[in-house]
Amino acid sequence: MTITNATFVIERLVNASPARVFAAYASVEAKSAWFKTPSECQTLNRDFDFRVGGRERFRALWPSGLTTDFQATYHDIVEDERIILVYDLLHNGEKLSVSLQTLEMKAEGDKTRLIHTEQGAYLTGGAEAVQGREHGTTWQVDNLVAVLEGREARDLT
Repeated sequence: MTITNATFVIERLVNASPARVFAAYASVEAKSAWFKTPSECQTLNRDFDFRVGGRERFRALWPSGLTTDFQATYHDIVEDERIILVYDLLHNGEKLSVSLQTLEMKAEGDKTRLIHTEQGAYLTGGAEAVQGREHGTTWQVDNLVAVLEGREARDLT
């Protein structure tokens, strides 16, 4: 088996304070507004324990029959500044990847520079899996920005 290691960074300047950006990650209600699957998917599990050592799980069933399972553990949280977590992503019970995700929130005037960095070990799918992950993660980050700025989230395309 070949492991593909990859890193990607998504940066956005958000028209919101670091406190508002941080809050969008800090509760299941706030996070569910933007961290979601397309509407045709069915949520099977949604667990959320936002604290150092806490765990998050988001398992969904897609129309194709695919089950995705996001399982995360929070390793570092500094209010209004950063969140660091490690997550496994499974497809139909098979581990696809293990990723380190670092979220940084830096004030720039009355806005926030959000820096989302992912370092992943992709166990299957190679470069195509990396591209798909970056595409899906960009969609999620853009949904976050839209929600914080009072706009409609876009469809996954």
